[in-house]
Amino acid sequence: MVHRVKEQFSDPELTTFVCVCIPEFLSLYETERLIQDLAEYDIDSHNIVVNQVLSSEGCCHETCLLHARVKMQQKYISQYEDLYEDFHLVKTPLLAEEVRGIDKLRSFSENLTKPYEP
Repeated sequence: MVHRVKEQFSDPELTTFVCVCIPEFLSLYETERLIQDLAEYDIDSHNIVVNQVLSSEGCCHETCLLHARVKMQQKYISQYEDLYEDFHLVKTPLLAEEVRGIDKLRSFSENLTKPYEP
């Protein structure tokens, strides 16, 4: 049984692992560790979702907290893009509320297929 599960997890036609992270240092570090660990077990993980990405739209001036956070996130998004240039990298926006229920899930799923650029 364990052998069959290992075979299925190692077959990218049957199984792939989608890493979900946020654009911050610790998450970048943990994502790298996870991808290396999955590679050791031959588990495909060429998809990364960078979640909770802020937009500077509505930021009033360069000294506001939002501007500082956007700038910080952009630095880590750049690092994700550099480290994982061969991966399918998707960015999703920070939302005002949780994604709960079918309608909100359908709406959110559009972020996975249409590029979001903060």
